[in-house]
Amino acid sequence: MLTQAEIEKIKNTLKDLEEEVEIIVVPNENWKDFEDFAKILSEANDKISYKVEDREGLIAKPAMILKKDDQENIIYNAIPLREELEPFLKTIVMLSNGIQMNEVEGLEAEIMVFVMPICPHCAKVVETVNSFAVANPKIKSIIIDASRFIDLMQKFDITSAPTTIINGEIKLTGYISKDELIEWLKRSSGDYKRDYLVTLLNERRLDDIKSIVAKNPEDIRILAELLAHEEFLVRFGAMVVIEQIAKENPEVIKLAKDVIRNLLKHDDFRIREDVAMLLGSIGDESDVKFLEELLNEEKEEVKDSAMEAIEEIRSKQKK
Repeated sequence: MLTQAEIEKIKNTLKDLEEEVEIIVVPNENWKDFEDFAKILSEANDKISYKVEDREGLIAKPAMILKKDDQENIIYNAIPLREELEPFLKTIVMLSNGIQMNEVEGLEAEIMVFVMPICPHCAKVVETVNSFAVANPKIKSIIIDASRFIDLMQKFDITSAPTTIINGEIKLTGYISKDELIEWLKRSSGDYKRDYLVTLLNERRLDDIKSIVAKNPEDIRILAELLAHEEFLVRFGAMVVIEQIAKENPEVIKLAKDVIRNLLKHDDFRIREDVAMLLGSIGDESDVKFLEELLNEEKEEVKDSAMEAIEEIRSKQKK
């Protein structure tokens, strides 16, 4: 499992531990390599011990839980080998010796990091997330080997590593810096949805947006507000997703109709034009009277868009 050089690295990195750290190995039908790894660590330093104990409520098994006193908020559904070994050892040192990080005080979150055995950026993200968890027991860090837990990889639609998921919803792909991650943690504690949807639209992650709306249909209103965003690509992406949702679940669109109709009065004629066009695609007879108000527009582009939208709605009715 580990080379002699890696075992020596473990001994050298852990030689100055101050407080005891316990590794709780949570078994399942295929867990012995987790125990073997924990045993190697316990033999490398007398400040580290391990025990095998079943636990409920974990996202997956087998697992290793790092414990110091009553703190058990760092969980590995992975055996940290190769590039992942160093951040794991640094985590044990931080947990044993303690660290202070004022930036994460008062925050509360569950952070999952999906890693792969060969990943150039995973180790740094893992080290950052684990440092938050060490400094703040209300932040839970869960490190998952996507190649081993295929079911979780499929459940969370993991296509690359690292992928960081905050509170089961905010999904961040690729390397993310400490400052960026702190900012997302702060947003997750408040009104973060708008900024997150903008990020997803810029990254063209339209299926992720549809999943969010499927879980909470009221979020379609936030998406509709982005039809007036200052960036064209965000507005365009919002239109595309709304059209797709309208085809798949037209009832959800009704929740945002008032937001969309109000945008027909927007100061920017380009937004009025685009929204009129969108209503032609997703609207019904109830939208016609709002579109008819644009027929007196000075801007020919808006007027033409409204006329075409009305014709499209009425042609759908005839069918």
